[in-house]
Amino acid sequence: MSKHKLIYQIYPTAIGTLRDIADKIPLIAKLDVDYIWLSPIFLSPWVDGGYDVADYRKIDPRFGNMVDFRHLVSVCDKYNIGVLLDLVLNHTSSEHEWFKASEKHDPWYKDYYVWRDKPLNWNSFFGGPAFDYDQIRGKYYLHLYDKTQPDLNFYNPRVVKEFKNIIHFWSSRGVAGFRVDSANILADSAFKPGYLPRIAGFFNYYQTTQTVDILEKLFSNEKIFTVAEPVGGDFMSKAKFRELTRKAFDASFNIGTLDAADTIFSMKDKIQKIHYKHWFKKLAKWTPEKKFSMALETHDTPRAVSRFDTDPKVLAMLEFLLPSYNPCIYQGQELGLKNPELSDNIDDYPGVQSRQMYQRLRKEGKTKAQAMRIVKKSSRDNARQPIDWADYVLQDHNPDSVLNFYRKLIKLWREDIVIAEGALRVRKTTNKGVFDFDRVYKGKYYSVHLDFSCKTPSTLKNDLGQTIITTRPS
Repeated sequence: MSKHKLIYQIYPTAIGTLRDIADKIPLIAKLDVDYIWLSPIFLSPWVDGGYDVADYRKIDPRFGNMVDFRHLVSVCDKYNIGVLLDLVLNHTSSEHEWFKASEKHDPWYKDYYVWRDKPLNWNSFFGGPAFDYDQIRGKYYLHLYDKTQPDLNFYNPRVVKEFKNIIHFWSSRGVAGFRVDSANILADSAFKPGYLPRIAGFFNYYQTTQTVDILEKLFSNEKIFTVAEPVGGDFMSKAKFRELTRKAFDASFNIGTLDAADTIFSMKDKIQKIHYKHWFKKLAKWTPEKKFSMALETHDTPRAVSRFDTDPKVLAMLEFLLPSYNPCIYQGQELGLKNPELSDNIDDYPGVQSRQMYQRLRKEGKTKAQAMRIVKKSSRDNARQPIDWADYVLQDHNPDSVLNFYRKLIKLWREDIVIAEGALRVRKTTNKGVFDFDRVYKGKYYSVHLDFSCKTPSTLKNDLGQTIITTRPS
């Protein structure tokens, strides 16, 4: 079995139902992907785009039912593609029956969540207090995300057992594995007061020994493919990364390496000028890690072409010519999609993060127009819009298209030993967006020149100086 696994992320509402997704698999399969990762398809009130789960065993009717899911799995099987489900462990929806029973002090469920008599002065990731008062229970509950997403108590062995059963439920129905949301913030080291702006709660939860133990109990004995999404990737050490992925995970998105390019601590509304040297240094540090999963877009980020204002083919070369065993393509990335023209009215934005970002900017003194300019540029709703599949068909037949450029690079990544296994040797980085590096394997090497400014063609050359791939128009 090849060590190289290509993941293709699908945000379901951008395509449609599970049947609609199944219809697109023959096109997606032409990228030679190993897995499709579906953002949550579970029953949800959809406050946070499905990441507020109300029932982990039920499919939300907006996507279909279990028959439709089995059909999708069977279509994927025909193309040797595994299906990964997005598993949200940190929290549920406040509409989940566990929470409703817990707030009523049900003896079985009363300790399924994190309850306190008095709140701590922590902030949530989306802004505002991380503890809210529950009128029914008469206590405060923790929510590191939105107030409709109460945090589970993984010190309770019943909660761990619940998720072991959920994992088995789906793996017995043909699921090949899971991508685990916010994987490294499941258990605190100690409830201690402390205030740090914006993401205080995460610093108290950030990858404790208990969290790693819990994850290993859940996944290390399962014969499935697992991908972690750690929070706080920008300040994650290699020791923490290796600890997290030691047993429980086959791969991990350290998405902080992307956010490090133009934000501070993943604060989406604090957009900075792109610091290319800093970003390239991060990539050179992380991509040689065997379990690092390179991603330039996700459902949580704007489109990379708009973000970096560059040729999508340069981005493709960055992703597949740096070392990477488990890269991830986000739907539409392979078409070179840019941010769509979003509304100037915040009420039109479905994402809770976008609305809370807007409210925070207004409290900081921004005018409506100023706040909306920032939201439109940095909102993750940019990546969650429907895809025009007619464009996919057009690019399929155009040999010079972005889509076919991706296919060429993926073939090279799979088949060429220098690209597949070669060491990384950095030659040059500049803040004008030039990144020059070599891939070296047993005396053979390739030279890569990437120019994000597009003033010069980006190229891959062999050790004879012959051009193998270039962004120069044919």
